[in-house]
Amino acid sequence: MLNIGMTELLCFAIIALLVLGPEKLPEAARFAGKWYAKIKRTISNVQNDIDRELRLSELREQMQNEMKRIQELEEKMQAQMNALQQQKISAAENQPEPAHPDHKNTPLRYTPAERPQAPLLAISKQPACGAAMPLQLNNYKVAV
Repeated sequence: MLNIGMTELLCFAIIALLVLGPEKLPEAARFAGKWYAKIKRTISNVQNDIDRELRLSELREQMQNEMKRIQELEEKMQAQMNALQQQKISAAENQPEPAHPDHKNTPLRYTPAERPQAPLLAISKQPACGAAMPLQLNNYKVAV
């Protein structure tokens, strides 16, 4: 990390021993170790934050690309809907007018034809008891 070799580290230890002395050297080493751990944690946290931000920026970029694609599809669908609406309007304009426009919404009325004077079903009386009785239906004879 700091590119310090073994000889440089040994020189640093000898100078620290001469300057601080044997009584304060362990206390100074603990202090330096704590600060080294704090700095290392801070650097690690910064690296993690940078990585997280990079991933978030990639996700944002992907999301923006997808939103653009969705917007393009929406515009394409809207254009198709407008074209269909125009076709519907032009088809309605090109449709021929009905023959009697004044009877457009008038309901049809049923006018029955004149009723026949003779009854619809006539049974002729015959004296034979077990014989078939002919029925007469509007001038047609039917044997039952």
